[in-house]
Amino acid sequence: MNKNILIKYTAAFVLLSTFLGCVKDQDFSTPNVECTEPSLTVTNTIAQVKEMYTYGSYTVVDTDVVIEGYVVSSDQSGNIYKSISIQDKPENPTSAIKISIDETNLYSKYNVGRKIYVKLKGLAIGYSYGSIQIGKADAGDLGRISSYEINDYIIRSCEEAEIVPKKVTVSELDESMLEMLVEIENVQFKTTDLGQSYANVDNTSTVNRVLESFDANCNLLNEVIVRNSGYSTFKNELLPEGKGSVVAIFSNYYDDYQLYLRDTDDVKFDQARCTYSNVLTPTLTLQEVKDMYTGTMVEFGVDTEYIVEGYVVSSDASGNFENKLILQDKPENPTAGIQILIDKELIFEQYAIGDKVFVKLNKLYMTKNDGVLSVGYPKSTKVTVIDEEAIGSFIYNSGENSEVVPTEILITDIQNEIYQNTLVKVNDVQLVENELGKAFTFFTGNEDATRTLETCNQTTKLSVFTNGNATFTNQLFPKGHGSIIGVLNAYLELRTENDVQFSGAFEMCEVIIPKIMITEVADPINNVNARFVELYNAGDTEINLSGWKLNKYINGATSVSSSPVELSGITIPVGGFVIIAASDYKTVFSDIPEVESTYISGNGDDVYELVDNTGARIDIFGVIGEDGNGTNWEYLDGRAVRNLDIVEPNTVFTISEWTVSSDASNNLISYPNTPKNAPNDFNPNLR
Repeated sequence: MNKNILIKYTAAFVLLSTFLGCVKDQDFSTPNVECTEPSLTVTNTIAQVKEMYTYGSYTVVDTDVVIEGYVVSSDQSGNIYKSISIQDKPENPTSAIKISIDETNLYSKYNVGRKIYVKLKGLAIGYSYGSIQIGKADAGDLGRISSYEINDYIIRSCEEAEIVPKKVTVSELDESMLEMLVEIENVQFKTTDLGQSYANVDNTSTVNRVLESFDANCNLLNEVIVRNSGYSTFKNELLPEGKGSVVAIFSNYYDDYQLYLRDTDDVKFDQARCTYSNVLTPTLTLQEVKDMYTGTMVEFGVDTEYIVEGYVVSSDASGNFENKLILQDKPENPTAGIQILIDKELIFEQYAIGDKVFVKLNKLYMTKNDGVLSVGYPKSTKVTVIDEEAIGSFIYNSGENSEVVPTEILITDIQNEIYQNTLVKVNDVQLVENELGKAFTFFTGNEDATRTLETCNQTTKLSVFTNGNATFTNQLFPKGHGSIIGVLNAYLELRTENDVQFSGAFEMCEVIIPKIMITEVADPINNVNARFVELYNAGDTEINLSGWKLNKYINGATSVSSSPVELSGITIPVGGFVIIAASDYKTVFSDIPEVESTYISGNGDDVYELVDNTGARIDIFGVIGEDGNGTNWEYLDGRAVRNLDIVEPNTVFTISEWTVSSDASNNLISYPNTPKNAPNDFNPNLR
C-alpha cells in the first residue's frame, strides 16, 4: 500500500476514535449556532405605530421608528399569502399588525415565535381591505415591501418564543384583536358545509367556510368565517365533522371578520357535534309566518327572533324547483307551507325531501311573487334569492328526516289556501284532450312550459309546470288518467316524472263552457261605499269559481290594479248571482254580498275583467288602456246593465250589449245626465 495513503487512513481513524470516545451512550447533541442579537433600540409599540395612520391612502414614516413583535403567522401551507402577522407579546398580546411583503416562503426565515424588529423609516402605514397594515408606498396605494428590501427593514432577533393563542369567543372578537393568533373553543363547521373540502378542488378560488360557536349546553351563539385559499396545500381535505377548538390568525375583509388557518393541525375537533334540534327553538309556526302577510312586503327585521321549522317537500334533483326550497309545517297533513328563494344549485344534496330544517327569518323579507308567498332578499316590490354564501346563516338542517306523505285532494281543492306550498296528490285527473301527445314542455329545446289537467264534469283546471332544464322535459307527458303528486302554488310543480301516476285509461269528458257574465256595474251618486259588481251564471252547469279573479284597470291603465278580488270558495249555481261590493252595500241594500272588498271602487271610468283559474279572460266591462271619461261606456255616478238578450259572456267589450246611465253630459252613452241613487235605482241579484 502507498505510504501516503496509509498515513491518511491512520490519521482519519485516530480522529474518529477520539470523537467517539467523547460521546457516552451515543448521546449526540445539536451543535450550537451562534446568533448575535441586533443592536437596535425599540422606539414605539405596535399600538403606537397603528395610531400614526391618518385617514387616507397611507402615511409614510420619515423618522427612525423601530418596533418589535413576535411572528404568529405561517405561509408554509399556502393559505396565507405574502404577509406576516406579528403581535407585541407571545402571550396575552395587546396589539398586532400585518406586514405586506412581496415574497413567498416567508415561514423559512420568519418562523412562528420568532421575534423580529421592524425599521419603519421609508415604509408606509396604510388602510387595506378594512385594516391597518405596514407596507410600501406605491403610487397612491399601500403596496408590498420588495423582496430585495426585506433585510433593510425587517431584522430577525435571536429570540424564539412559544406563542400562546389568545382564547376568545366569537362574540368577543373585535378590531383590537386583528392579526393576533386566537383560539376559539366549542366550534364546529356549519352542517351545510359538511362533506365539502376546505376550498375548491377544481380551481384556485378562495372559499369561505363557516364556524358556528356554541356554549357548554350546545346553545348556538354566533358564527365566523374561515377563509381558505385555493392555493393551500390542504384545500382538498374534507372539513372535519366533529366539534372542538380552532387556532387561527384573526383578520377581516372590511366589516366581515375572518379566520385564516396556518394549517389543519390548528383544527382540533375531538368532541361530538351539537345538533340544531337541540340548539334552535322555533318561536313561531309557518302559519303564523303566513298570517304576517297582509298584502304588503313583510320585513322580519332584527329586534324579534323569528325561527320556524319545516320539512322539505321540494327537490331539484331532476331540474325542477330551480333556486327554491319549499317547506311545510308537518310531514303529514300539513296546515301551512312556504317558499324560500336561494341562489344554489343541487339543493337536494343538502336539503333532501323529508329533512327537518330550521329557518332564521331575521333580516329576510316576505311577499307574494306572482301569487306565491315567498321569502328572500328584497328587490323592489318582490323578493329574490338569498346569496349562496349566506344561505347557511338562515337555513339549518337538523339532520332529522321523516317520510313526507302527500295530502290527497281533488282538482276542486287546488285553490284552497291551506294547500299552498305543500305537497299534494291530486286525484282523478288527466291531460285536457288538446294536449294529448305533447311533451312535459317541448320535444326539443329547453323552454319552460305548463300542461293543463282536468277532471271530467269540473270546470277547474290544473296547470302543471316543468322547467325547461328538467331531466324529463322532452319526454311524452303520460296520456292516461289517475293521480299526480307535486308542490302546489300558482301551479303544480313536479319533483320527478314519476310523480305522474296515470294507471287508468284516458276518459272523454263532456266539454263544459262556463257562462259567467258581468251583468251590472254600479256607482251610486249618493254613496261611493255602496258600489258593487254583479256576476251571473247564464249557463246550464254550476261553476266553482276557485282560482277565478275580478281584475280592475283604473284611469286607462294597461296593468291590473293592486290585488284583484279572489273568488275562491264560491260556487255559483245555474241562474245564480255573485255580488262583489264595497263596505256599505250590505247596509244600503239590506243584502249580504258574497265578497266585500274595497277593491270595488270604480268611479265611472274604470274597467272590470273576469278571469278564470288559468288567467284566461271570461268577460269584461270597459276597454283596457282607455280612460272611460267621455266614452260610450262612462258610468259616472250611475250604472251599466247588461241587456237581457245577452246570454253569454264576451271576451271583447261590446257596447251594444250594455245600457249605460251616468250623471255626465255625455251623448255617447244611453242615458246622460241621469245619476242613480242607491238603493232604489239599482236591482242587484235580478235580471
